[in-house]
Amino acid sequence: VGTTDGSSWYRNFEKLPWEDPAEHLRRSPIMYVGNVKTPTMLMTGVQDLRTPISQTEEFYQALKIRKVPTAMIRFNEEWHGTSSKPSNFLRTQLYLKSWFDRWSTKAQTAVKAG
Repeated sequence: VGTTDGSSWYRNFEKLPWEDPAEHLRRSPIMYVGNVKTPTMLMTGVQDLRTPISQTEEFYQALKIRKVPTAMIRFNEEWHGTSSKPSNFLRTQLYLKSWFDRWSTKAQTAVKAG
């Protein structure tokens, strides 16, 4: 079900997660990791309280088990975003560019071969 610093989010549900976790689980990304086929890069702030790093690590490990190409980038001194410092904003852009360059080339090659 996960943890969050946004406890007011629970008001969107009829029941709290410990009363009936079904609806919370239905909205949890980890419940759908079995559907993921696309190469996935996860970026997380080490200090993130909204999506704690443990949840990112759990999703990352699930992708690895499923053999989905994946990378996990941890940003020290970052919270829920990755751009509170200009250097981290730049790092984010460079990681994204590298990731898309890598995987869009493979996708184009696969289309041409098919």
